[in-house]
Amino acid sequence: MDLKNLGGLFLEGLLSFFSPCVLPMIPLYMSYLAGDHKHSDEEGKVHYDKGKVFFSTFFFVLGICLTFVILSLSIDVLSGFLDRYSQIISLIGGTLLIVFGLHECGLIHIDLLNREFKLKLPLGLEKMDFLKAFLLGFVFSLGWSPCIGPLLANALLVAATSANGYVYLIAYGLGLIVPFLITGLFTEKVLDLIGRNKKKFRYVMIAAGVVLILFGMNMIRTASSQILAMKDLNDHTANSEENDIGAYLIDYEFEDVSGNKVKLSDHKGKYVMLNFTTTWCTYCKVEIPEYQEFSKNEEVDCFYVMAPANETGGLKDIVDFVKENDLQLPVVIDTENVLFYYCGVNSYPTTYIIDPDGHFILYTSGAMSVDGFESFFQYAKDLKKD
Repeated sequence: MDLKNLGGLFLEGLLSFFSPCVLPMIPLYMSYLAGDHKHSDEEGKVHYDKGKVFFSTFFFVLGICLTFVILSLSIDVLSGFLDRYSQIISLIGGTLLIVFGLHECGLIHIDLLNREFKLKLPLGLEKMDFLKAFLLGFVFSLGWSPCIGPLLANALLVAATSANGYVYLIAYGLGLIVPFLITGLFTEKVLDLIGRNKKKFRYVMIAAGVVLILFGMNMIRTASSQILAMKDLNDHTANSEENDIGAYLIDYEFEDVSGNKVKLSDHKGKYVMLNFTTTWCTYCKVEIPEYQEFSKNEEVDCFYVMAPANETGGLKDIVDFVKENDLQLPVVIDTENVLFYYCGVNSYPTTYIIDPDGHFILYTSGAMSVDGFESFFQYAKDLKKD
């Protein structure tokens, strides 16, 4: 899991709190949440019952969390579609983020992103309780969505095109709700601070715009390089005899985690087993000792295949994964996703066998035991005999 991305999304959540549709409304929210647990002194200054306000704020935050739970579930439902079209989604999403970033910096104006949709419900806010606070948080978070759109959109795009996307939504959500909890605990001091520094928060949104532009540029760069690699592979397939694409990949020059060159053709004459895996796959981690035990079979050379594009933190995630799990087998770094693309890998772990002549002959998906690998390999040898 990439801590930089987690930190970046947490920061975006904080920036969302300071957006034009949230920050100016904080005094109103706190007034609602305080209900009848506030009073004014002789000078007209409002004082809040700290315990009661924090209790209401806590349930208000839970209502906001419900919105993010719904969003994370929608990402899980669409995960197959998002994985299949991840490059196109990244190109479109990266372009949108740049546009959103320019809007946040004030260089262009998109009226919709400055609006707040107000949902009017008869909650009876004069007397606040935990259920009303919960509903208020849910309703208000839905109303904010268009206004904090640029920042929320980036969180959704990162989550949609990353492994375990819900974790990134949680990071963004925490960035947004932590300031509310702090406000609920120190209501009077926070409201006073906000009142004295409203004009300065414009610079916060400019900083947010710059962050969005950088995120968008990086998404476009990564997706473009992958699409170009796929095009080269498809062009080669179109101009080659059937199955010659396999020979092309056998001679393709990959690298390992240390930057050393790796060619599968160097292992011709023996069976080669490729185990496609990711750092975030729980079943892949369970399978590691089983696969490494099977690799002692001298009839087959075993490899892991991993792609930086499938990891939130890129190559660093893979290097850390190799160290943390003490991988003893060579790791093929599929930088351009050509092996993943050719083999049609969309679930993990997936294991392929290449015969001694360099042909991709058999695959299976799902974690296996040592006996499972042995049976799978024996079946491959029997196919070769036939």
